[in-house]
Amino acid sequence: MSTSLARIALAAALPLAAAHSNLISPKPRNAIDSELPDWKDGASPNNWVEGIGTAGAPCACRNGTQAVCASAQTCLWFNVGTTIGCKVPDGGDKGPSNPNKIDRCGAGMNATLNDPAHRTVNRGAVAGSDADWTRWNPWRAPGHAPVYDACGRASGSYQATPGKGEYTDTKYAKLGDLGSEVLPKYDTGTVWRRGSTVETLTSFRANHGGGYQFRLCPLAENLTEACFQQTPMPFVGHSKLMISDGSIIDLVSVDVSTGTMPVGSTWRMLGVPDVAGAAVDGWAFPPPCHEPGYPDHPPKFPNQANCTGDWTHNITVYDYLRVPEVPAGEYVLGFRWDCETSAQIWQSCADVKIV
Repeated sequence: MSTSLARIALAAALPLAAAHSNLISPKPRNAIDSELPDWKDGASPNNWVEGIGTAGAPCACRNGTQAVCASAQTCLWFNVGTTIGCKVPDGGDKGPSNPNKIDRCGAGMNATLNDPAHRTVNRGAVAGSDADWTRWNPWRAPGHAPVYDACGRASGSYQATPGKGEYTDTKYAKLGDLGSEVLPKYDTGTVWRRGSTVETLTSFRANHGGGYQFRLCPLAENLTEACFQQTPMPFVGHSKLMISDGSIIDLVSVDVSTGTMPVGSTWRMLGVPDVAGAAVDGWAFPPPCHEPGYPDHPPKFPNQANCTGDWTHNITVYDYLRVPEVPAGEYVLGFRWDCETSAQIWQSCADVKIV
């Protein structure tokens, strides 16, 4: 096989296994490896995937303001093999990303999010039909799919995840570790005032659609899903998007609060159009900025254009949140991204102080 053909095949395979998402700011516990010489200042001790994204650092990102986006291995804390209604993920035992389009545990739960306007791919399919191939994946009932740990699991499973989802062991954690159990408090000086509006930055380096939520848990409590679900953070206004040329544009964000967990809580749909199902209907929704050739010519290898695509390694989302009227003290911010095109959930945990 030629090198070019091999790279194309790899590009097609990677998104099926290991998408990558980083909470950039506040800087999370998951990025603590950046304190180590091998991972400092955006470096990596391993050459990741030549020709795909940025060779070297697996969780490369941009934050737009600082000289270095030192995310280390943040994007390798996630969950593989999770669909709605199940009690636990299966770690990819039935395929890493639901390639067989199955109810992985036979729970029989129906999707709660069926409005085409709230789906990030395959919007033309009738909800619940055989053509509705994402109907068991996490985003189709936001918050209802199980996770191993509220701060993610290193490599997403008890085993290495295909598609370059392998976590590199360090003194802080090893492959398979649970974030809430091994990642220490990582105080980066983030202080928020009750009732204020604050900014978060997140990198969606590979686009599996779906949407996300930010939540709070008191530092003194056990960092469980149950704790984080008690205090979702409301979104304020719309998101902004740093597109591939470095410009920052305004999005028209779509929020959902029906069929979510916790009940009535708001989740935000990822505003970056994917190319999944491009042979059928092009992008699921129009790009948020000008894309040459839209809608007839979706971006080709490496599946990325200016503000759309699959392998979005240099796209950053800015969100604005309202700090709830909680007692002053130390908290952990939880970020959770429920994917739609895969049976995966990404998570990060960051230490903040609320005054």
